[in-house]
Amino acid sequence: LLSYSCIIRANDKGEEHTRIIIVMPLEESFTGISIAGGDLNADAASVADEIADLRRNYPKVLISTATKHFLKASYERTNYAQVKVTLTFPDDDYPSHALIVDVESNNIVPPGLKKKLDKELGKVAADLAGHHQQVCAVFHRLISFVDTNRFVPCWRELKQCVELVKSSNKSTITIHDAKGRIKLRLQADKYYYACSITIDESYPSTKTNVDYGKACLVTMESTNFPPKIEVMLSSQAQELVRRMQDGMTADDAFHMSNPIRAPKHFQGDSKEPTQVRLTREALKGLKHDTETLKQVHDLRQLNAETVQGNGKIKAHAAKERKDARRTINKITDQERIKDQAMEEKDRQWQLEEQARIAGYNISEFDGSTPQPSLLPLVTFLMTKILKLPEETCPCCTQNSLPSNPDELKSLYLTASTAKTEAEKKARKVAKQKRPVRTYCGCWYHYSCLNTFMTEPPFGAACLASHCARRVYHPDWPDEIRQLERTWANKQARKREIEDAGMFF
Repeated sequence: LLSYSCIIRANDKGEEHTRIIIVMPLEESFTGISIAGGDLNADAASVADEIADLRRNYPKVLISTATKHFLKASYERTNYAQVKVTLTFPDDDYPSHALIVDVESNNIVPPGLKKKLDKELGKVAADLAGHHQQVCAVFHRLISFVDTNRFVPCWRELKQCVELVKSSNKSTITIHDAKGRIKLRLQADKYYYACSITIDESYPSTKTNVDYGKACLVTMESTNFPPKIEVMLSSQAQELVRRMQDGMTADDAFHMSNPIRAPKHFQGDSKEPTQVRLTREALKGLKHDTETLKQVHDLRQLNAETVQGNGKIKAHAAKERKDARRTINKITDQERIKDQAMEEKDRQWQLEEQARIAGYNISEFDGSTPQPSLLPLVTFLMTKILKLPEETCPCCTQNSLPSNPDELKSLYLTASTAKTEAEKKARKVAKQKRPVRTYCGCWYHYSCLNTFMTEPPFGAACLASHCARRVYHPDWPDEIRQLERTWANKQARKREIEDAGMFF
């Protein structure tokens, strides 16, 4: 049944090349071949026979047009993993010459994937040149590729992710096609974050309801960030994926996945007390405000100052004191006008924030229109992790994280590890330097944030130039009136102690 011949040829350089030719009779070589559970017709002698084989063996292949000149068909694993192919049969010399494969490029199949499939499927057809079995063989390879490669619905995103990670010199990305898994290692100075991302079979949705929200499953592998920071980053990354599976855009999903929640009362209502926002413009006016307060203090002191030894006699003339009072009233009126303008501007910001939050109609995000989440997920991890060591505290403008990862871990000592008095004291000192993330996404030192939240002005916006959003954190009260009462009680207590000290 088999025969072969061995030919030895020499090229111009005298090198010998061996070529072995195996001859197999057509009626015997393809007898009994089974592909995907169906038996091919070894006696197929025309394009019509091949198409009939295709219909019989691959019922999931949707044929839209079939003639003796070309065949248009598509295969769909899910709504987001489908490939359309046009097979063209050479008019005069098919099957001696292999059929021509043309994969359609669309929003699912990007040019890179089209080029790959054209090459692979074309090779399958070329290997069977001279036989009427090319159509089924081509679709067998196509179906195998679509069914086993989970990256088909996110091929374009995957390429963008690779380019994004490569833009960072120390970060790496590894792709495992068969498992649909991406291994990501992000390196920022001495800090690193390594995780794996597993693509669901039904990406950008999930195959089962049990796995809902895990179209891209993030699994932590190793990191030198403290567990509290790692959990915060990983949980927001997974929540971002879930929100996008609900149907949100990347920007909306990012804001709604924030692990630090805004208080329920924060609606920007006009009944709310006006909240101060320390923007860059306001910061520039702090020097002016300080000078103004000092001027008013000096004028009030001039008006109230008395002659030493006699509290009933004023130290300054009546006209001089009257001018001082007029100046105070004039300054007060000017500052009041400025404050009203700032309050109105801040109120508008509150209303815009309320409108933005109200725009999230949760009933619309029911998962019926899932959004691709791989690229936003990798972008989020790249942005947050690579920039985290460079974050600066908006209050003191120093780096929020120490340069040494071991030093950062020492700031998160637990009460169970601090047994001696010295260890407990060291833990309290370390807590003051601990980085804390607020609602706006900025990182403060604990001591800086405590001062910022518990001292006037209350309800201030973030001091970072790129932020200017209201600062919230669950460890501090969000009610401005409560903060004001606490501060007033603290000041009263301080005055009582000072007054008591005067008797000793």
